[in-house]
Amino acid sequence: MLHTYTYLTKKQNKQFGKDTLEKETMKIPCCMAAFDLDGTLLNSHHQLSDENREALQSLNSEGILVVLVSGRMHRSILPISEQIELENPIISYNGGMVKHAITNEIYHHTPVSAADANEIVNDCIEESLHLNFCWHDELYVAEKNEWSDLYEFRTGVPATPIKDLNLMSDKSPTKLLIIHPAEQLLTLLERYKSKYGEKLYVTQTQPEYIEFMNPEVTKGRALTALAKQCDIPIETVVAFGDSYNDESLLKTAGFGIAMENAVDPILACADYITTSNDENGVADAINKLIL
Repeated sequence: MLHTYTYLTKKQNKQFGKDTLEKETMKIPCCMAAFDLDGTLLNSHHQLSDENREALQSLNSEGILVVLVSGRMHRSILPISEQIELENPIISYNGGMVKHAITNEIYHHTPVSAADANEIVNDCIEESLHLNFCWHDELYVAEKNEWSDLYEFRTGVPATPIKDLNLMSDKSPTKLLIIHPAEQLLTLLERYKSKYGEKLYVTQTQPEYIEFMNPEVTKGRALTALAKQCDIPIETVVAFGDSYNDESLLKTAGFGIAMENAVDPILACADYITTSNDENGVADAINKLIL
């Protein structure tokens, strides 16, 4: 569905602020709407509010393709898709996989090579770091601990402990994820970016998370591929996000919406800033800008 629209540019957004934007009468063209989950669609308790659920259902009923986009595993996104009653493709693993929620058709899958995965596994063993090894949409860890418990609490995905992750040495995971204290993460992140940045996509997705993926993987690339496959012009795609790994998503979409709680690079690249994820910012923007 196409809507007439007016909106301020990113430069004007910074100059005049959200209040000026909200005074405009804005309806933006939207054939596809893409939503990050944690920090965006979900509140700080990692729950979907009734307001956001109803807003996405309204988009769906208008014939707009609603796509959930997350660094999470596909299986941990499915319950949210089911709550909204969607029957659409899901972009998971930060764009590493695009898979249909109902048919399980895999549109796209770009894993990390076994050789690169082995290097990271050995680094984590040497430094006693917790590592999630995601293979075939299953989660493997050396042992269960406070970090695997935290991940399960946030995503609903339990880990399978196998004692030695070197047992996965011949496997090509979709994603590897270090979980570490937030106050120590920046130093670790810079070190791993320096070591692996030329051959892997290394990014922070949560205060405690460092993720490693194939260098061709980003949310933006997956969004472009899916829009092309669905014959949807990218300029009619609206994307919502809050964290560092959402930058490619917002920059790729025709119109990017940042949450008020977003990190600075996301606020800087957004076309519009909505209220926070704890204030139903997704529903607020949908109702003001699209419906």
